[in-house]
Amino acid sequence: MTYPVDKREVTVVGINSAIMFISFLAVVYVNVNRSYIPLKCKNIPLINILYTALFLWFLGDIYTYQPTLVHASRPICIATMSWLRMSLGVYSVISCHLLRIYQYQCIFEWRIRANGKHLWIPAALWSILPLTYGILASVLPEDKGNSYVTDPPMCIAEKPVYFVAVAFTVVLMIFWVYATVLMRRVNVCFNEYRELVVVIVSTILVVLAQVVLRWIPAIGDSGFAYNTMASMSDVLMGQICLFALIYKPAYHSLTDKDEYLKFFLRTLKRENRQTEYELANGEEMARISSSFAGRKSYSGLGHSGSRMHRRDHTNIRADDGSMTGSTKSLAKVLYAGNHAHSDIDSDSAFRGEFQLESPDRMLV
Repeated sequence: MTYPVDKREVTVVGINSAIMFISFLAVVYVNVNRSYIPLKCKNIPLINILYTALFLWFLGDIYTYQPTLVHASRPICIATMSWLRMSLGVYSVISCHLLRIYQYQCIFEWRIRANGKHLWIPAALWSILPLTYGILASVLPEDKGNSYVTDPPMCIAEKPVYFVAVAFTVVLMIFWVYATVLMRRVNVCFNEYRELVVVIVSTILVVLAQVVLRWIPAIGDSGFAYNTMASMSDVLMGQICLFALIYKPAYHSLTDKDEYLKFFLRTLKRENRQTEYELANGEEMARISSSFAGRKSYSGLGHSGSRMHRRDHTNIRADDGSMTGSTKSLAKVLYAGNHAHSDIDSDSAFRGEFQLESPDRMLV
């Protein structure tokens, strides 16, 4: 028997697709402006992996919650529900956040850069749980794993594989909560701890709501209503996971790029965290921090300092063809500040020029 396409499901997928497209544009913007230091410090490769996991999760949700829009079979159900949605989607998103916390620990506590064996060994260990679930769901018999029913046609998860998925999610989230709590003792200068708390609290609330409502007969058996709630909450939770990390530097790169760069560099120096951020972000961060320190060395010297800076500015312009976007921005910032003969590190300048929010309350 052929079932017609449910137009309500088309609407739901259209809304979710529009949301995912907006976040895709945001990720593209971050990559295009990857040389802007406050964005670069967000670990753009990990942001790209996070978005990829969110997109795979979104595709798996379509096969799980909008069955009239797809043609499925049991192998397709296993591939989409167990692998795309859970292993490569949900579990990979959680693993991305665990890896971010681990990198903070490496840089700010152990003073090592998370690359080479310090990156691939933890990543391999964290991939064990998602891969184990995917393999287990693939080998379970139909009456215990994912199955495909024809009336109406849809993919369903039998109770054994469902509870295994919930158990794996709980285990990963326990590790995640523990790691997030440990982050309270790590001073990362811009309070990334708050970002992590926002993400993990929203994730826990959504997961709890979905699990509880799934077993309330009036809701869990409601078909379209529960499916819509589950799929849209998954997408919205994914957006929180992404935008909680990037919205602050992305917003400032659009509105007050140079001013925020000054604020960012000043905060690093005041909190004595330049070395750690240089360790995490390589030579360009060290070069810009050095330029900022050089700016301080001759600020407040009157006309002689201004003449020195004009010579430096001439040299900067001569090398302009090899400069990145952040270096050019910093050059403009330094020239404007020195041309006015002002000391940007004086307390009065800080209070008068940068009345943003205090660094310990910022989300970069």
